[in-house]
Amino acid sequence: DQPKRKTVTTITTHPPPTASTKARLLDIMRTRGTVSRVELVGATGLTPGTITNVIRELLDDGLVQEAGQARSTGGQPRRLLRLRGQAHYAVGVQMDRCTSSVVLTDFTGRLVAQKTLQGSGSHAPKEMLEILAGQIHKLLEAEDIPFENVLGISLVTHGPQNRIEGTLLAPRPTPQWYGYPLVPALSRLTGLPVILENDATAAAMGEQWLGDVSAESFGVIYMASGLGGGAVVNKEVYRGGGSNTVEIGHISLDASGPPCECGNRGCVENICGTAAVVARAVRDGPLRDRLGLKDNRAETLSDFERISSAAVGGDLDARLLLEDAARGLGQAAVTLVNLFDLSTVVLAGPAFSTAGTLLRDNISATVNAAAFNRELQPIDVVLSSHGSLAAAIGGSLQVLRTVGDTRDRRTVPPSFLTRPNQPQLASLNP
Repeated sequence: DQPKRKTVTTITTHPPPTASTKARLLDIMRTRGTVSRVELVGATGLTPGTITNVIRELLDDGLVQEAGQARSTGGQPRRLLRLRGQAHYAVGVQMDRCTSSVVLTDFTGRLVAQKTLQGSGSHAPKEMLEILAGQIHKLLEAEDIPFENVLGISLVTHGPQNRIEGTLLAPRPTPQWYGYPLVPALSRLTGLPVILENDATAAAMGEQWLGDVSAESFGVIYMASGLGGGAVVNKEVYRGGGSNTVEIGHISLDASGPPCECGNRGCVENICGTAAVVARAVRDGPLRDRLGLKDNRAETLSDFERISSAAVGGDLDARLLLEDAARGLGQAAVTLVNLFDLSTVVLAGPAFSTAGTLLRDNISATVNAAAFNRELQPIDVVLSSHGSLAAAIGGSLQVLRTVGDTRDRRTVPPSFLTRPNQPQLASLNP
């Protein structure tokens, strides 16, 4: 007699989904809107079993919901998934010397509400943070958002920064701001976790996840009262050693030019930034009087807006000023493109709101005449899809992406991991 063969049953097991895997799928859904499980397999390279396990947990957590079925092309229609927008909310605050923006986004990154208010140039740090905290709570109350559904706040500012400590490392807009504990202070005032983010990096993040840029690598020029840069390289936001990266505003255009507070001379910001353009316009007496320029550092963006409106409206002197500045910005963009081998540059920030097309066209002409890789492909210079809110929205996305992502949690201050006590709202300025 033949011995009976043993029947061996092979059981395929899948490791439990990791936090970073969850975050990866959430990012894909945030970018695409609706997606099937099969598409997630193709986009990630993960096995169908792993995708099934992760989606099951995300559904159980209330972060994802079913969204109907895709049109059948033969066979059983695929079930679609999307993020549940009401699962969580995030606040992005872009704080500049001249103007500030507060935005509220839902879990999909959709803009729910926004408020533009005064900048930090006329206020001491404590006073400005109290104003911001009051506006944040007003926004949440007006939209009837449960406080416990708000993940936190991203405070977006110029650099240099100490992102771990939550402080600025520059005496701007006044010496009081240097080293002031912005993150702990705003967290105490609002009762919410807070992270600090660079404005240009935040704008790059917004374009990556919610913008119209399809390139896997691209650069950002962010211009408000200051000038900065950001880069996404192979789908990853480039941060460097301390998140003070791509400071194209401090590339020297003229080694014998005016000194800069950074220690360099002839920096792009000092020659082509908004304050430099306004200063040149003020020195032109007839132009200054014709446009009603205020010549006040706290009004730099308002003055730049007047120059931009005049240039678009046909004022030749104003137009020549902006065209000259754009050529210098184009030279900075050439450096950005050459360093990271980019084919796309995004222009973001409030300075591009009115004369964005004029500035874009002149920056594009300079880049495409001098970029090292221009013979391989033309350099696409585009305006941000988020306009003046680009940095604030990008900051809020960084907060949303901390859900289930242990990598991000290791890079943010400890205060972001533990929700502080809710504040006494009566202590905030109305």
